[in-house]
Amino acid sequence: MSASRWSSAKLRKLLWGAAVFVVLMLTVPHFMATSSGIYKVAVTTAHQSPQFKQVLGLPVSEAWFTEGSWQLGNTGRGEILIPVQGRMRRGNLRARAIKDDGRWRLTELTLELTQPDEHIDLLSKAPI
Repeated sequence: MSASRWSSAKLRKLLWGAAVFVVLMLTVPHFMATSSGIYKVAVTTAHQSPQFKQVLGLPVSEAWFTEGSWQLGNTGRGEILIPVQGRMRRGNLRARAIKDDGRWRLTELTLELTQPDEHIDLLSKAPI
């Protein structure tokens, strides 16, 4: 094999390796966030709110790049910011929760809209 073919094959492998690394760096944190209990309870509660759907416009979906922090284990606290978008508007779903005996309980659930700058408390309007 000539030197140029060898370096070309090596470069191709290096580029593939870098691409796989970037994909993993983007998908693993997203998967971890979306599979967490605080994410699930926040999204489920928000989708049960008629105001959430009405303000954003159906269909409503969650976007990538969720950020936040939470503790693993049976007890703890967590906060998460979930980008959401509907047919008419977009914003962020901010949730704070406490984990007690393995179950997350929301203490705050707010829809933060950017256009106009508006904050809607979804927790007080959640169905019982």
